Amino acid sequence: MVASMLSALGYHRSVLAVVRQVDERAWAALHGGPEGSLDELLLRNAYRLEADVHPDVFRAGERAVRALELDEGVDFYQVSGEPNAAYLHQAGKAVILFQGALLDRLDEDELTAVIGHELAHRLLWQAEDGGYLAVDRLLDAAAGDARTPSQYLETHRRWSLATELFADRGAMTACGDLSTAIRALLKLETGLSTADPAAYLRQAESLDLRSGSRGTSHPEAVGRAWALKNWLDGEDVEVLVTGPLDVDAPDLLDAVLLRELSRDFAAAIAHTDGLRTDAIATAAAGFADPPGPLGVPGGAVRFDEPLAVRPVDGAPLPRPRPLTAATKRYLCYLLLDLATADSEVGDAGLIASLAVARRSGLPGYVDVADDELGWSDKERARFVQAAAEVVG
Repeated sequence: MVASMLSALGYHRSVLAVVRQVDERAWAALHGGPEGSLDELLLRNAYRLEADVHPDVFRAGERAVRALELDEGVDFYQVSGEPNAAYLHQAGKAVILFQGALLDRLDEDELTAVIGHELAHRLLWQAEDGGYLAVDRLLDAAAGDARTPSQYLETHRRWSLATELFADRGAMTACGDLSTAIRALLKLETGLSTADPAAYLRQAESLDLRSGSRGTSHPEAVGRAWALKNWLDGEDVEVLVTGPLDVDAPDLLDAVLLRELSRDFAAAIAHTDGLRTDAIATAAAGFADPPGPLGVPGGAVRFDEPLAVRPVDGAPLPRPRPLTAATKRYLCYLLLDLATADSEVGDAGLIASLAVARRSGLPGYVDVADDELGWSDKERARFVQAAAEVVG
């Protein structure tokens, strides 16, 4: 494998497209290469590895540099602590900081994978003229501010997950072997001196990883192994980053999508026979602020199937997204709010809304309407039967 096969994830590209337009002054301030030097700090507080004393580290480093097609040098340092490795971004060179007994735990191939993982961060930060680095800086700064809206915090979380998946691809590219990359990951994560990558991949297949990672800065190691294998097989793995569309935990991209989805669904409801009144149209217009192009394909949309959505600001077309139970429940309440916005429509409006729910794949709507409106068993049965007879 060669570095030319590495590219930022679709999530990276989509967030970059949005963040570039959020605040031009903030973007200009954060956009640019690394500033200053950590050399004195490292020399005072860490042990610098030299090639004649640690030739295995430098052989692994040279191998990773060649595989990732970097043209800059790498400095290696060692500090105490739990076994780990970190990349420090500086101008003109990369710095990798080893921690604890990690070097004693890895063979040279595994060390190449670990170094490749860390150097992949440099590849990403240099791409798009430093654009991804600017987004990373912005999201890091936002995450440290207690006033930051939750959508930015969730974007920061998912951005971190996507970045680690990209870095894992750098590990694979550097060492050239899936088992080696996973074994290095397992040794780092578990502290074991030996590990079985094949067994770990079987463990991964026993989980529903398409439901998304619950990690805060890194995906769970089992998800990372699964994502690396499926990436090599040409499968979509970004669902590990995004998960289903969840109204309770949207990031910046999902917030846009949910607004568009709400607007489009409200418009469709307001154009439904039995619900086409001025009062309902006015209520539906409240979801169209600001007005814009449709965010979902034309025609009927079924919410019990993965939702095909348009790309954000020209970003690559995302894969269809399933909806969480909370999102479907939100859509049920949106439908009920509009169905009851005009008292003049009466039972006919409720029957029309039940037909909309059936066509849209929202079977939970009848329970929501029943709970909120307090139907009798007889009323419920009558409404459901009448809705089943609605054509269209």
